[in-house]
Amino acid sequence: MSRECCALMWRSNSASTVSVCPPWRGLVFSAASSAAEMDLRPSRMGIVVDCVEAFVREFFDQNPLSHLGVILLKDGIAHQLTDLSGSPETHIRALRSNMESTGDASIQNGLDLARGYLTQIPSYGHREVLLVYSALSTIDPGDVMETVQECKKANIRCSVVGLSAEIYICKLLCEQTGGMYSVATNEGHLKELIMEHAPPPAAQAEMSVASLVRMGFPQRGAEDAVALCACHREVKMGGGYTCPRCKARVCELPTQCHICGLTLVSSPHLARSYHHLFPVSPFEEVENLASANGRQSLSKSCYGCLQELPTPGGKVKGVRLECPRCRQHFCFDCDNYIHESLHNCPGCESNSVILSQLSQ
Repeated sequence: MSRECCALMWRSNSASTVSVCPPWRGLVFSAASSAAEMDLRPSRMGIVVDCVEAFVREFFDQNPLSHLGVILLKDGIAHQLTDLSGSPETHIRALRSNMESTGDASIQNGLDLARGYLTQIPSYGHREVLLVYSALSTIDPGDVMETVQECKKANIRCSVVGLSAEIYICKLLCEQTGGMYSVATNEGHLKELIMEHAPPPAAQAEMSVASLVRMGFPQRGAEDAVALCACHREVKMGGGYTCPRCKARVCELPTQCHICGLTLVSSPHLARSYHHLFPVSPFEEVENLASANGRQSLSKSCYGCLQELPTPGGKVKGVRLECPRCRQHFCFDCDNYIHESLHNCPGCESNSVILSQLSQ
């Protein structure tokens, strides 16, 4: 059943502040003639597009309620490839169809275009720009220092990943806006640096104000239904989702209704964004197996995958990790999977289910 409700998008604690609000990010990358250099294989442009494609998929996997827009810098002009949207396939198709590299790059034009779009987003969202830059200079029509200050005033966090060498204006931009600046040394390092920007950032303490955001949970239409798609403005058959407020049809979630402006999501999207508020506590390594075995009987297998764990006098080598809450033991692979992908401890969740059954 389609419905509309409000969701609380911020939470702050006295000790720390974490963000569950979606970041709105402008992805700006250089397609100037320097991107055709072949010091990275197959070329700078080729490896950047591959890394950015992986980044887009990971970004929306970790930030399902977020929006992303892609801007291309070439011929001294900033070209907007895609609008701010939550569709990873739209961004990837636009990237793959614009791989030509010509002319010079202008950081000022790219920042001005990104700032124009990011200043229009709701106040509860993070405003960010990620610049992947391959040139050693920037050809700007005006004073780029003024643009840097404008980004700072607009609370836009700018980060840069360079492909050539450290550039003063890029370093200054990151210092002034609170972003990160790094230079890649090879193909693997480039992908690693870009992927570091996929997780949602921590909220700033001065901006951690609670805000209710109205959201709609639309119902999926019948597969044989024919309706006018509000996002593509054409008649489509089958699938789609119906806005609970204005009954307009959209193709995919999450998105914003093109008619009434309501944010449309599904419950899994909201749940995947929520886990950043209550992250799983880091597991502790059980170093002294003999003393631990004296305090309690050590389980022989991992609670997650049932693989054999190291025991006193045993032949299995490796690491045994313990959840500080439920005291269940896990292997290293399960520890990594729980904290990076699952975001829930199986032992703690099992205990919660048992307690709820006993209370009934």
